[in-house]
Amino acid sequence: MKKTIYTIISLLTLSIAFVGCEEDDKQPLNTFLGNSGDDLQSPYVRIVVEESIVPQGDLGTAALNGVVDAPSKNVASWELAVSLESGGVASDTIPLTTVTTFPSNISIPYTDVAAALGITVGDILGGDFIRFLGTSTGTDGSVFTFDNFTGSITGQPEQRQAFNFIVLVKCSAISDATVPGTWILELADSYGDGWDGAFLTFEVDGVSTNYTISAAQGSAATFNVVVPAGTAELIISYTSGAFEGEHSFTVETPDGDVRGPFGPAPSPCIN
Repeated sequence: MKKTIYTIISLLTLSIAFVGCEEDDKQPLNTFLGNSGDDLQSPYVRIVVEESIVPQGDLGTAALNGVVDAPSKNVASWELAVSLESGGVASDTIPLTTVTTFPSNISIPYTDVAAALGITVGDILGGDFIRFLGTSTGTDGSVFTFDNFTGSITGQPEQRQAFNFIVLVKCSAISDATVPGTWILELADSYGDGWDGAFLTFEVDGVSTNYTISAAQGSAATFNVVVPAGTAELIISYTSGAFEGEHSFTVETPDGDVRGPFGPAPSPCIN
């Protein structure tokens, strides 16, 4: 009997310890594990961005809008910098703004973002990423960047960390042609071995279909794409592959307007 009681007590003790470990693992989002192994309150900053995707054609009038907050009330300032990632190549990181009051609403026109990068919004293409990098300074003078936080904090979208986040530039919808009807795609590969991983995308009201030249098709492929009546939005975009100097294509609208040729090395957006 005593053995049974001891066993029950032991199991309860282990259960309590397990729950305690679970609770330790579920620390507030702003907890940072210091080098000494002690749990320290870090100057954690989070942001809620209104739009994480912006059409290329809207860059001239759109802005990075969001709310920046410091849950622990121990942040003296948060500095935001920006870089542009285009074609897999990142630009230099440039300081953009500093926030010293929390919570704060921010609204930074993309024209200002482009100017900080030394370019215009016309130089930002569909498929590009605008990457924002934050640095927080605590009221105790401690400084933190994305690299200071563990994956359990930085890796969860719902935590809305304000230290490394992106806005995707999306191709604008077709607005200068009849959208419903049959679109004719003529794809060509000058070497004759297919598109090497590249493809053309038709996104119809959010549903995407990709078109390419397979190795078996060789030098050319033709597709008749029927866009249904009632379609509200059509976006046509190109995703590059290898040997881009071989790829080109034309697009014929339902009105009979032939656009292109696009390529070699076509741009991401077709509009």
